Amino acid sequence: MFNKKILALAAAAVMIAGEASAGTAEADAARKIGEALRNEFSPDRVSVTVSNDGKRAWAECTGAVISGIKIKEIKLDAAIDPEAMKSAETGEEIISCIESSKGEITLAERDVNEYFASGEAASGFSGLAFDFTPKGYKAKGRFEAELLVLKLDLDLKAEGKLGLKSDGVYLEDTVIYAEGARQSDTITELVTDRVNPLLSFSEIPFPVEFSRIRMTNDAVTMSGNPGKAQRGESWSWEK
Repeated sequence: MFNKKILALAAAAVMIAGEASAGTAEADAARKIGEALRNEFSPDRVSVTVSNDGKRAWAECTGAVISGIKIKEIKLDAAIDPEAMKSAETGEEIISCIESSKGEITLAERDVNEYFASGEAASGFSGLAFDFTPKGYKAKGRFEAELLVLKLDLDLKAEGKLGLKSDGVYLEDTVIYAEGARQSDTITELVTDRVNPLLSFSEIPFPVEFSRIRMTNDAVTMSGNPGKAQRGESWSWEK
């Protein structure tokens, strides 16, 4: 009887030690991923939860910057390599441990307009402003460009929708008017090519999946239907 009790206690001790070790690894991974995302996207706030023995990470960022545009919110449900994470030290090594992910990005109309007002966006535009709706967008602004021997200087109005592609968010089905007249496909293509992609995914340094896009009166959300982790070890940071 005594030996059985000793064995039971030993087994319990091993289990507790294993759980503590797993918890420490998850906490370390959460910190590493959070710091890497903070350095990569310069958010206002980031939180990361690592679970499933270090194989899954759930991250949320607010105020991150992608392709020069401030992002209202990023959510990420990622599959990670726990063994590689143990030895990863640099931001590049840590990011490379993300094997796949489902993401969700919410881009506010206000932040898009602030980006274009900053003068850091596509050349040729001034006073460009978007008005999002559940069905698409409207936009207006001034556009200047040279097309062969023709110099354009137009007050434009445009309407269309936002579309999701593998490399970013694009203006699609766009119709452009100037001086009350609908413009040709050549002018429309010239203008939209200066903007597209509205949001590029090229600066996201890990695989991320988006499968649908939804618009409201003040934002657009691209989502891969990520699922939030309910348990695990967490790390967070805020400016």
